Amino acid sequence: MSKRSEFGSLYDSLNEMGLLDYGSNIPSALVHELLDITVPMRATKAEFDALSLQEMSAIDYCRNILLGQGKYLAGTRAGYTIPMPSDNKVYIDRYVDSASKKLNRAQKLNRNTPEESNPHRAQTDARIHFRKNGRRGAPGDSSEASPA
Repeated sequence: MSKRSEFGSLYDSLNEMGLLDYGSNIPSALVHELLDITVPMRATKAEFDALSLQEMSAIDYCRNILLGQGKYLAGTRAGYTIPMPSDNKVYIDRYVDSASKKLNRAQKLNRNTPEESNPHRAQTDARIHFRKNGRRGAPGDSSEASPA
């Protein structure tokens, strides 16, 4: 079975169970069962990491589909939940903050990379600047773009 069909079957199964509606809670044990993940009592770190990656990949696949429906799939101690629409602002703000932090880190790394290793510093700095300011037009374009 391909990864895509495996992850799609998780989404389809959760959907058929009515667990992809606002306010739903999805226990980790159910996700493990649907993905055929058995968490051993003892294993190497690499084995635990492989199982975690399998679960995270499947959940991310489902999360991306749900984002297109205006839903977020949040992790909880017991598994996962789909918060109510009124809670989406928290997750939207987290995405925006994360993007801003990553742009700041990119700008810092670009600025501090030795020039001989970074011949396109000015171009990269301009790209970062345009993304931070929500501009999508070409340099010199006088039209104002609305913030993202």
